Amino acid sequence: MKAISIKEQLGFSDQGPAKKIFYDAGDIKAQTVCLKAGQTIPPCAMEHDVLFYFLEGSGRIIVDGDTTEVTAGTCVVVPKAVKSRSIAATTNMVVLAVQSVGK
Repeated sequence: MKAISIKEQLGFSDQGPAKKIFYDAGDIKAQTVCLKAGQTIPPCAMEHDVLFYFLEGSGRIIVDGDTTEVTAGTCVVVPKAVKSRSIAATTNMVVLAVQSVGK
């Protein structure tokens, strides 16, 4: 077992989304993503399923052109088959992203 303080992983950047991988066990990877209001993660594809849990703030996630508004407490699972996903912060936003990188 490994206990991790999420609060210690957080930090915002004026240069763009601040990502910090805090756990990587080969078959699962977890990171925090901090976005200031107005920042975005540009559209991209992922090789693995990803669970996004929005810890703070509000904004939207766009998956293959479909937009979903998100607020603190929202959880979105994006399968690897998706061609494009992006996140845009309306307010300062903190996201926990967990990827299954196994087979």
